[in-house]
Amino acid sequence: KILSILSLMLLLTGCGSQTASTSAPESKGIKDVTVAFLPNEGSVTLSPMSQMLVDEIQKALGDGYAVKGVVVDDYAAVTEAMLTGTAQIAWESGATFAKTNMEDSAIIPLVTYGVDGKLDNASYTAYIATNIDNKADFEGKTRDQKLEQLKGKSFSFVSATSTSGRLVPTTSLYLEFGPEGKKVVTSKSQIFEKTDKEGGIFSEIMFGGNHPGSVLNIVDKKAYAGAFCCQYGKDAIDKLYIIDQVQVPNGPLWVNSKYIDADMQAKITEHFVKLTPETSVEGFFADDEKGFFWESDGAGKNRFIKVPDGFYDFVFKMYQD
Repeated sequence: KILSILSLMLLLTGCGSQTASTSAPESKGIKDVTVAFLPNEGSVTLSPMSQMLVDEIQKALGDGYAVKGVVVDDYAAVTEAMLTGTAQIAWESGATFAKTNMEDSAIIPLVTYGVDGKLDNASYTAYIATNIDNKADFEGKTRDQKLEQLKGKSFSFVSATSTSGRLVPTTSLYLEFGPEGKKVVTSKSQIFEKTDKEGGIFSEIMFGGNHPGSVLNIVDKKAYAGAFCCQYGKDAIDKLYIIDQVQVPNGPLWVNSKYIDADMQAKITEHFVKLTPETSVEGFFADDEKGFFWESDGAGKNRFIKVPDGFYDFVFKMYQD
């Protein structure tokens, strides 16, 4: 069974006393540093890609530190581990970072990534689309008018917890129809939970279960429009009309600064922004499924970038009501 936060706190060295500490766990003069990861296809063991990241953090910090990775149950468990100090570094999800930061400002991002190391490329695209047969309903209209066209129609989200398939479109639509926009709704639940008969904006709300499922809802006309991310609409692009698209910042490597001090932060940041295929562990930047970035746009062309101030402002808005 995947380690729960309770078992992590019992198993990891020195964890019982770390909540009140302001430094990483220490054993025989060596500071222990733990990186939290999500399961890889249900496995309780660290994936080779995750181990690559652990190895690079170890290289960054050098002697005097012992870096290890742990697999936790889910995104909520990553947040809990980071807040308690059971883990001090995490990679999983920009949305998880933002949510955790909103509970403790000591949670900070260090580096993100983008093709060729360019900040303009440090994002992925979240889409709202309709069936191509509805194209005439949107042609020649402004963005605001296109989103207004969705009012009273059926809509497909990906899942209740999806960042690009639920949180992002909810935020875009809330900005359009909420207090800062047309003042039709007052809470985000009126976007993704309540129908227009209950005070919401859509006649029917459905969830595809995953990105391909949401695309299928649009293609099969089960939903008038819907949300999905990235390349998942590629195979059906001739059957889709893109209504809106939002660039969502790629996730960061983030730390709890109560445990990862300024010197450690500087070492990690400097190491990763300088990392290349020539200096990284073997295969880190590979273009195939063995590379660290193989699931990301650009794959092996990605490089790390120091996170600038305000980079995750839109992500924080996703959690504001």
